[in-house]
Amino acid sequence: MKEQHVLLDYENVQPTLEQLAKLSPGFTDVWLFYGPHQAKPAQQLAATHERVTPVPRSGKGPNALDFHLSFYLGYVAARHPDAQLVVIANDQGYDPMIEHASKVLGFHVKRVGFKSGKAPVATKAAPAKKAAAAKGPAPAKKVAGTKAVAQKAPVKKTPARKAATAKAVTPAVPVKQAPAKKASAKKAAAKAPTPAKKATSPRSVVTSEAKTFDRIKKGLAKMGDKRPHKLKPFLRHLESMLGQASTPAALEALVRKLAQQNVVHIAGDLVLYS
Repeated sequence: MKEQHVLLDYENVQPTLEQLAKLSPGFTDVWLFYGPHQAKPAQQLAATHERVTPVPRSGKGPNALDFHLSFYLGYVAARHPDAQLVVIANDQGYDPMIEHASKVLGFHVKRVGFKSGKAPVATKAAPAKKAAAAKGPAPAKKVAGTKAVAQKAPVKKTPARKAATAKAVTPAVPVKQAPAKKASAKKAAAKAPTPAKKATSPRSVVTSEAKTFDRIKKGLAKMGDKRPHKLKPFLRHLESMLGQASTPAALEALVRKLAQQNVVHIAGDLVLYS
């Protein structure tokens, strides 16, 4: 008879000894891995069978007990290479390790899940029915509310008639002619702002751009042999001459205008002057 070692993740599932016998019939040894919260039931389970070995978790950390179980699985497999190894847990994180141990290393390893005898599904179904029943009368209440609003609607027609009569009386009063003069005065005041300033602003911009271009053109001519002949130094020089008005668009427009007026000729990385 082959040995059958059960490695039980007691943090994950808590079967009884009788349930263990059904999950892994004919087991010879049980390695019981538990945390501090399962200490008492784990010790009680270990006391019921002489072949149950309790293994308390050491330290803290995510998946700490899982690593304990994985280490012992390798230990038992090395000591009993022909034994059947059964991991009892619902944690599917063990599956890659078990697949590697069985398919690659050739050990007899498998995982068995455990479901307790309780039926939580039935207890959850009852509240769902109550919720559905509670939701049923709600639309009826809303319909009743809409009917009440519809009945009150005709009462609000009387203010509308008064408003109409008030509007009919107002045209006969000649006193309201005075605001018309104020309105005309305001319109005249609104027309007063001079749009001529907006028309003159483009001219000032054009003249300032022309002055800037002439200044840079003369500056390049005065530099003589000290003028930059490489493109990057040339662009940096133009940026410094533009000053605060230096933007990528302004720099590009300046270079284009210098080339159009034959001030410079750009050939690749070289800058030639006429």
